[in-house]
Amino acid sequence: LWLRCVPDLVNFSGRTEIFTLIDSQAQYPVVNTNYGKIRGLRTPLPNEILGPVEQYLGVPYASPPTGERRFQPPEPPSSWTGVRNATQFAAVCPQHLDERSLLHDMLPIWFTANLDTLMTYVQDQNEDCLYLNIYVPTEDGNNQDDGSDNDGDDDGDIHDQNSKKPVMVYIHGGSYMEGTGNMIDGSILASYGNVIVITINYRLGILGFLSTGDQAAKGNYGLLDQIQALRWIEENVGAFGGDPKRVTIFGSGAGASCVSLLTLSHYSEGNKVSLMVGQGPPGLRNEHTQFTSKVHGSYPKRMVRLPEFS
Repeated sequence: LWLRCVPDLVNFSGRTEIFTLIDSQAQYPVVNTNYGKIRGLRTPLPNEILGPVEQYLGVPYASPPTGERRFQPPEPPSSWTGVRNATQFAAVCPQHLDERSLLHDMLPIWFTANLDTLMTYVQDQNEDCLYLNIYVPTEDGNNQDDGSDNDGDDDGDIHDQNSKKPVMVYIHGGSYMEGTGNMIDGSILASYGNVIVITINYRLGILGFLSTGDQAAKGNYGLLDQIQALRWIEENVGAFGGDPKRVTIFGSGAGASCVSLLTLSHYSEGNKVSLMVGQGPPGLRNEHTQFTSKVHGSYPKRMVRLPEFS
């Protein structure tokens, strides 16, 4: 029976169909997460020593924080049927960039100096913004340095294609009011270091950090978003070839401050999560309502309607 099937497999049209299917699967890889299947995009890099990277963009890690979920801790995403397309960025969290606004004076110089570039990434805004982007290396980096520190210890080989890869999660900065993980392309870092790189979006400004100082609005929803993203990563990164026990969190600006603050979270208890702080000490404020009012005044009224604070 097997021999009788061979002619059908080796005829020209049959080979074309088989090769087309294989090429399609290689170009658009599919991964099965705990919530459903997602289709990514295999992207070559403009460097002969760097292998291609699989990109999974706009992957939901929480339910949309809209309606009754606004100003509430994030909830896990809903499952879906079929294959979800993850080849384009999702919308970014609402934010207001204007050189004439109060925010311009509150943001770091490196940030305001690159507003034109940033603006191209924040045109598509929506409160349904809790998504992450995953960059997965596809080659073992045989042409790269083996990373040994020659100290005689067994460090393990991160370029071993058969082993689970380390994971690096980047938290973007922007004074808790601006920015997006979409503008950070993790492809080169993923390919060069043979690590899985993940960038995330989290709620910003009053939607992410409103606090009235009582039970009405406890605040820090943006930080809770980050914790939910880390939970999602721990549960699902294994499907991408990542090691959920080797996760490193790093960031810049407010993102680095968030990394520091996450050390105080119960999430870090019992989990092998490394924290690598970039630029930015922990941002702690006591005058919650006054600061909220200050930020609220710089947002368009149409974006979020809130009562005035005295």
